[in-house]
Amino acid sequence: MILKLLILGVIFYGIYFIFFKKPNMIKDKNSDSETVVECEECGVYISVNEAILKDGQQFCSKGCAKLK
Repeated sequence: MILKLLILGVIFYGIYFIFFKKPNMIKDKNSDSETVVECEECGVYISVNEAILKDGQQFCSKGCAKLK
């Protein structure tokens, strides 16, 4: 009887884990928010999300990218 209850508990936990677990509890290992790149002009490290892309290179500001 105890064995049947344990197996049933494991099955219910598996169903909960697969279908009802919140997505934010599963971490993405390739998250862009943690990736940093080096500015091609001045060498400052910045987040990929904040980088300015020009001609395939990444810059930290409009000044380094020589944009108006």
